[in-house]
Amino acid sequence: MMMNKALITIILCLLFSVSYAQKKEKIKGNRSISIIETKINSFNRLVVGEDFEVDLIEGDEASVFVEADDNLQDVIRFSVADSTLTFNTSKQITTFKKMSIKVTYTKTLKRIETIENGQVSSLTSIDLDDVSLTHSGSSKAYLNVKASTFKLTNGGRSRVKLNVTTNQASLELIDNSKTEALITADSLQVDLYQRATAKLEGDLSALMLRADNTSSFNGRNLTSIKALVESDLNSSVYINVTETLTIDAKGKSEVYVYNNPEITLRNFEGSSKLHKKELKKKK
Repeated sequence: MMMNKALITIILCLLFSVSYAQKKEKIKGNRSISIIETKINSFNRLVVGEDFEVDLIEGDEASVFVEADDNLQDVIRFSVADSTLTFNTSKQITTFKKMSIKVTYTKTLKRIETIENGQVSSLTSIDLDDVSLTHSGSSKAYLNVKASTFKLTNGGRSRVKLNVTTNQASLELIDNSKTEALITADSLQVDLYQRATAKLEGDLSALMLRADNTSSFNGRNLTSIKALVESDLNSSVYINVTETLTIDAKGKSEVYVYNNPEITLRNFEGSSKLHKKELKKKK
């Protein structure tokens, strides 16, 4: 019995020590602003986490530009390892007068990720062959993208706003994420799960959409020539198709159709519903 108590005491002490060690020392900005630009190795993956807000700019050489309170410059840390650029802080920054971080990337960039409370935005259009975006936590992204192929994975409570021009795009939207996008593409595949919501606008040749759980897809201003819609459980889909539309509806899902396509009901099961809607004319 005494051995068990001693063991429990040791474990609790270790847990307390680890927890204490993980707490960062707090620091306030001194309100004296300095600017430092650092050349870095080219990278193909960018990860932005903690509370960092990063602006992206294309250039011939990769670099990180930091404009911040002078005493915070050494606290803001970044490095490139295995072709991945990451950021972290050595202390917990509580207040600051200025915090502006700009990353210059090259044509080698392929993947952009935000985690935790990180935020990324593009001051100019990201013009690359292939672009993959992954967002989780409570992160945010505001990006303009031009690419041959484009892939988005949005999860957690992330909020994403995009302007995308591409040949082929795929979106995987999960958890409680929210996605808003203006998309011009030849083909688009969208998969929505859990409570994910999406509001998309633009023009497509072909759309393949899968909606499940209690997800919601608002594509009333996303015009596609042809589309395949698969909806299940309590999902809701608003879709605008001009020529041919194939629907596979199950559960209690609801599909709202704008425009006047030729409709094929491949499956129409459970208490699913199909609604015909009219677009409101702009005044």
